[in-house]
Amino acid sequence: MSPVPAPGAGDRTAGAASPGAAFPAASAPDPAPGASAPASVTGSPERFRQVFGDWTPQAVVFDCDGLLLDTESVWQLAQDAVVAAHGARLRREDDAALHGSTIEDAAAILAERSDSSSEALLADLHSAFDRELAGGIRLLPGAREIIVAAGARVPLGCASNSWLESLQDKLHLGGLREHFAVLEASDTVERPKPAPDMYAAAARALGVRPGQALALEDSGTGARAARDAGLRLIAVPAPGHPAPAADLVLDSLTDPDLAAWVATW
Repeated sequence: MSPVPAPGAGDRTAGAASPGAAFPAASAPDPAPGASAPASVTGSPERFRQVFGDWTPQAVVFDCDGLLLDTESVWQLAQDAVVAAHGARLRREDDAALHGSTIEDAAAILAERSDSSSEALLADLHSAFDRELAGGIRLLPGAREIIVAAGARVPLGCASNSWLESLQDKLHLGGLREHFAVLEASDTVERPKPAPDMYAAAARALGVRPGQALALEDSGTGARAARDAGLRLIAVPAPGHPAPAADLVLDSLTDPDLAAWVATW
């Protein structure tokens, strides 16, 4: 793994200033040459209007793992292998703490449940995750469609508790990297999720105030970060996980009413 960027050195739009500076508004990307037209919208935006009123976002920030890409299953395989190799004895409450955590926090939790050091566990988690990721990655249902639809109207960012290099790799593997003007990761801000730093930085880099941006999240860790940063929030919890507090909770990104609402922006 190459050296991680210094905090604040996120993969933002070209010419972006440092965190805290004023950013010019980023424009939504032009459709790729030869791209197919969006599918016709069959849902209704009324459910969203009941929640958001006339408000529509000027930018959208997506989580990645478990929302856009099925990296949760990849991570679970890597984590299970490391747990077994180190004889870690996880407790029931560890599931919630591990879901949406940084890899550093995961290593610290496993160190508390084993006789291994967090440094050794961190190195093994990196290796195991990279090994599992090499087998390919699956887009979650509706991810590409909603990104294309939203990206045709407003600029997009992605905020992930992955380290930046890993986030870039995953988005490239999933064929989504080109859609995002801004990336924020655990090593581009001082404090990762659940702290609000990442979402606040993404909004700044996209040229909007937090209250003008919409976040989409699947985990309670990420939802807390988005809420505390001041973004409006749609939660799409992973199956088997509780729904975090949000303006609106959806079962899936394939919800036709979501597409209908995006079409009104």
